[in-house]
Amino acid sequence: MSRLIVASLALACLAAGARASCQGNGCREQAQAARASGLLGSTLGSCTPKDYPQGGGSLSPITIDRRINNLKWAEGLNGTVNDKYIFAMTMDVDGFPGGPLYRSDSGGQPNSWADATPKLAAALPQGNMTLTGVMDVLWHKDKPERLFIHGKGRFHFVSSDYGSSFSAVAGPGGTEGYGQELRLHPRQTDWILAKVRRNECLVDRRSTSCGFDLFLTQDFGGSWTNLTANSAGRISSFRDYDWGCRMDMYAGKPTPDEAIFATMYASADSQKGLYPGWDSDLHYAVSLDFFKSPVVKMVPCGNLFEIVAKKVYLAVPSDCPVGPDSKPRKLPKTGVSGRSVTMYVSDADGDEFTEVCLPVNLEDDGYNMIHTHDDKSAFILADHAEPGSSGPQSDSPTSDAYAPGYTTAFYTLSLRSVYRRDFITDFSRVEGVPGMYIANQVDEAGKGFSRSSPTDFLQTKISLNGGADWQSLPPPSSFRFGTCNTCQPGAPPEQCRLHLHGPTSWFAPEGPRPNFYSHEGAPGLVIATGNVGPHLDFRNGGCTFVSRDAGLTWEDVADYVAIYEFGNSGGLIAMAPHKLEGPTEAIYVSPDHGGCWHKVALPEAMSVENIRVDPLASGHVFLVHGQACVKTQARQQCSFTGGGTPPAKMFMIDVKDLMQADWRDCNTEAGSADYEQWQVPKPDTCLLGARYDLLRRKRDTGCFNPASYTVNLTRRETCNCTLADTECEYGYQRSGSTCTKMADLSASACSAMQNSGYAMSTTYRRLVHADQCAAVGGVIPDTDGKGNAHGGGGGGGGGGGGGGGSGGGGSSGSSGIKKFFLFMLVTGILVTVGGVVWANCLPPALKETVKDRLAPVLGTLAVLAELVLDKVIAAWDWARAKFSGATQRNAAEAAFFEPLAEVDPEVHDHRSPPLFPGR
Repeated sequence: MSRLIVASLALACLAAGARASCQGNGCREQAQAARASGLLGSTLGSCTPKDYPQGGGSLSPITIDRRINNLKWAEGLNGTVNDKYIFAMTMDVDGFPGGPLYRSDSGGQPNSWADATPKLAAALPQGNMTLTGVMDVLWHKDKPERLFIHGKGRFHFVSSDYGSSFSAVAGPGGTEGYGQELRLHPRQTDWILAKVRRNECLVDRRSTSCGFDLFLTQDFGGSWTNLTANSAGRISSFRDYDWGCRMDMYAGKPTPDEAIFATMYASADSQKGLYPGWDSDLHYAVSLDFFKSPVVKMVPCGNLFEIVAKKVYLAVPSDCPVGPDSKPRKLPKTGVSGRSVTMYVSDADGDEFTEVCLPVNLEDDGYNMIHTHDDKSAFILADHAEPGSSGPQSDSPTSDAYAPGYTTAFYTLSLRSVYRRDFITDFSRVEGVPGMYIANQVDEAGKGFSRSSPTDFLQTKISLNGGADWQSLPPPSSFRFGTCNTCQPGAPPEQCRLHLHGPTSWFAPEGPRPNFYSHEGAPGLVIATGNVGPHLDFRNGGCTFVSRDAGLTWEDVADYVAIYEFGNSGGLIAMAPHKLEGPTEAIYVSPDHGGCWHKVALPEAMSVENIRVDPLASGHVFLVHGQACVKTQARQQCSFTGGGTPPAKMFMIDVKDLMQADWRDCNTEAGSADYEQWQVPKPDTCLLGARYDLLRRKRDTGCFNPASYTVNLTRRETCNCTLADTECEYGYQRSGSTCTKMADLSASACSAMQNSGYAMSTTYRRLVHADQCAAVGGVIPDTDGKGNAHGGGGGGGGGGGGGGGSGGGGSSGSSGIKKFFLFMLVTGILVTVGGVVWANCLPPALKETVKDRLAPVLGTLAVLAELVLDKVIAAWDWARAKFSGATQRNAAEAAFFEPLAEVDPEVHDHRSPPLFPGR
């Protein structure tokens, strides 16, 4: 009877919460009552929440002396996961990475974890006094059983049996491992490049003798060659580097394995220590023989670069006096020496560079790059240098997002004022769903002149069409937890949107908050922490929300800030209260996309920092790690009673083993009732010009994806083009349903466009990158939406022109263009003669009379002149495209340009755990 009364009260509370906002402490009581009745365990009738382990069993804690910094699953051949071996990197006593390495040889089982330090110490030369901590574990994809253990001290370690045994190898240059950065060769399994910080930097980081050397090993660490010494004095120090064979071609030929791209100082006098800022004394260079001979390519002032989808993106200080072609360049009038930067991009063979055109009259402090879903292009998030500011730290903490086109260099504005913290931006893909992105934007209108932090004015936006359009997130249609409905009664819709924490929140000084998260192994699922209201709220806890349609609709699944992970290819979600909420005694697992939650009891409470799963998110084993909590009168479930820092704690949650008879593999045969064809993200919706289907497990089927299940997003059909498939061209912006010219952007702002042969549509629209829609002419009548004029897709040969004959169309077009420019020449001569007469022949009184009478006419003529100028530019672009042809370019995978600043970026990295599992 008492349970029936509680259930009735819970139903009444839920009904009231659905009609109006729940205010005050009563909300928490309502939620507790609903939980007690089981009503909040599930929104579906097929799942009954259960407690695990059953039958009196208990999980076993894994105690590790140091805080866990990262977990890595070993790799098998062909990109598979070898889940037998798992490695735990820990923090050292100084709070930075480089603590003991722990290894499990039994899939994370509690009794299988062992500290590898004794084996590592035994491998060192007799009597050698050095650090035995480990920074990272590396392996080559073609030989994954052989590990390279990046040591913190002056030795590294090699294992040929997944870490069962080790041999020590001397590190490069006699330097400490924590000052080294390692990069394995993409093809050669034994080759590694190491950027090494010199020992002089330990004395003075700003000294000219402080710098980086680049070392090479071709025998997996057995011996090292100093490439600075190899250069015979031509290079004094390196700054950035990568293997050149990440580009298939260089200068028209297959890229040799020996190719290295780097930025470097040519003389010791020009060096400026570890963090010089944007520096015109740094240069980009290409070597094809490990720098034994003079470099084959040099770009003056090249500072930092990223190889992105067979392109090289290069950051060059804006005050560099010469361009990539070594010819004098026009310097910006507003430049601040050593502060702002310009981006250049190479063509497909990495030999020539063109300036990236961003449609803005501001200089840039730095960039982030977020690759598109097809890995063939990238968004650029530019941190613009604001007029009048003293440096990046005084600028607004925002970046503007620019979307790529079908050429390498021409970008268009996608979203302004994306929130940025240090080197991280709140801009992410919705993984596995083409064209969908999510971002946090500073509400500049709402902020106005307020001196409050920009974090008080963040709003979450989502795009379904590759960044061409953005919209707000809707709140849940009904709330499971009254406390999560923070919308004020009677508030307008714009005051009741859903806002979610982004990647910057994971690194927030106020304490990390888990951010919006999706995984390509679980398409459609998105989970995040946040709140409902006018803006994102950092002050008042928050709730946890799940979407199963890629972010279109949402459900509240916890009335607290949770940490989470996906498993079983989307068939499982694991969740726990994040450490911000204090210690927890339970982990929660959902088998139905967040509708129903089973409770997994822990034998002792812990503060949870993260939940991890294998990199493919396909397994059913989760590792929950964090820290033991101090046992007090109020927290009897905590276990730590000693002094000092509590140790790390970890629990292995094998959901299949816990559920035992409750676990059933789904039937994957064709026509199985366990699966559904999900139309992504909802029926009759086109994504980048196509409709997609995904065979996924039904939400309420009560089974789990077997090992044979594979995530396979299939294109069902192509859609006809609509305006949603388009975005504005470079230099134009949305104005209602049309694209209008940006008033503050001059026609000559993009020099790369002047000789590119790119045909800009007179609608000033182009197709969104990777869009596949049909019947482009319905929305862009004069081009293919990719920079090619209709009928002019190649050269001036016969049959390729609009005339349709053997060169006849080309001849006619050429004649028309000659006549047009002859007319413009005659007009220019007449205007010049008129100007001379006005200046030298007319008396002042007559000039004033003429001015008064012709002012209205001149105003009209000025407007007409601007329109004519636009048409002239369009005609000229069309002519170049028609007779010169236009080539389509691709761009990229994920990349990141880091502004060089006084702040040591390593500090931020070392004090923060990896962003999310497997990322």
